[in-house]
Amino acid sequence: MRASASGILPRRLGTIAACGTVIGIMVGSGIFRIPSTVAGHLSSPGLFMLVWLVGGLLALAGALVVGEFSAMFPVPGGHYIQLREGTGELSAFVFAWTTVFLLRPVALGALGLVFAAYFGKLVPAAATHEHLVAMALILVVSAVNYRSVAASGALATFLSAVKVIALLAMVIGIYLVVPVSAASGAVATSPPTLHGFGLALVTVMWTFSGWGSSTAIAGEVRDAERVMPRVLVGGVGFVVLLFLAINAAYIHALPMAEIAASKTVAADAATRAFGSAGGSLIAFLVVVATFGSMHSTMLSAPRMLFALGRDTPVLRRLAAVHPQFETPGIAVLVTCLLGVVYLTTNSFEELAGAYVLGSWPFYVLTAIGLFRLRRLRPDLPRPFRTPGYPIVPGLFLTAAVAMVINGVWADPLQALKGSALILSGVPVFWLMRPEHRPWARPER
Repeated sequence: MRASASGILPRRLGTIAACGTVIGIMVGSGIFRIPSTVAGHLSSPGLFMLVWLVGGLLALAGALVVGEFSAMFPVPGGHYIQLREGTGELSAFVFAWTTVFLLRPVALGALGLVFAAYFGKLVPAAATHEHLVAMALILVVSAVNYRSVAASGALATFLSAVKVIALLAMVIGIYLVVPVSAASGAVATSPPTLHGFGLALVTVMWTFSGWGSSTAIAGEVRDAERVMPRVLVGGVGFVVLLFLAINAAYIHALPMAEIAASKTVAADAATRAFGSAGGSLIAFLVVVATFGSMHSTMLSAPRMLFALGRDTPVLRRLAAVHPQFETPGIAVLVTCLLGVVYLTTNSFEELAGAYVLGSWPFYVLTAIGLFRLRRLRPDLPRPFRTPGYPIVPGLFLTAAVAMVINGVWADPLQALKGSALILSGVPVFWLMRPEHRPWARPER
């Protein structure tokens, strides 16, 4: 039976494409600008590297948690499905509401603005039209994802390979060419605080974000029960090592004070190694990285809308499968439209802050859901079980709660706005819920 006739998305993505999507989402703009902010909170090289390690381990623990979910429920929807099964329909709907109107548009808008800024360095004529360039990028990646999931997977894999190779070349070049900075090992000028470390960790987790949303493609991955946990753990583990190597290279090339003061730390480090050509290298790297991250985000995000449409009769059109291309066409178009709208009304800093404070409360609920399912549905088939249970998910849950509290403390106004948007989904849920909802689960 054709997918378009049955309403089922065909499984056309293999292991390599799935891994390319995970890496593609995670390796975006953050690693080129976030290290400066982190160094501003932690002036000690040791603590600077420690917070990246802690953030990486936290991301890896989260990948192990969602890996168990993706193996149990290998269907389109990712985090939405995990919340629906783990903590109930209300939390899943509120997450979808928040994702549709905050998280995904925010991610697309932020990536588009960074892409446009660096694309202007390579093509000077585009430098004065950043928002138009960013908008064009959103439209391009949307068109590819609307047309073919197979082509989207291949492009995600290609872009991920290019940027990983280029980043590793930059790291190796810095170590080969630049003598170690005499000031890079200096001790902190002021004693670090737990609050400062927490603020730095929140910022680091923006850079590591994306591993959870990548599970949305599970419904189109062949042998997803076996492949998705391996892809999540392997992809996240690789990105953690890559980011540690990149930050070590920054410390090798630049004093900590210079890293903290820089708005373009990657460009400064590359210029130290390669001279004026370093700026062009970094511009190319950022363009490729943000292009790849946006494309992978667009590959995964509409699948959540697709799952929401299947569960909510009022939104049934979101679950439409294109009769020719066999993609969630309407969901792709809605994601594209909202990304363009957010792009025209927000700055990068506003977008990044809103993403972190809006996403982590749902990671808290996901971890809680894992514990609930182990207790309430012990006989549910689990092709993959989170290693170290209950310690690993317990540590992840504790860290996620601490991050949310620290983020609220650091920016209460942003937290208030985000909370208002999240909570506004509660009355919408009850308005859209019919008297007798038929909860037909997506086929595997």
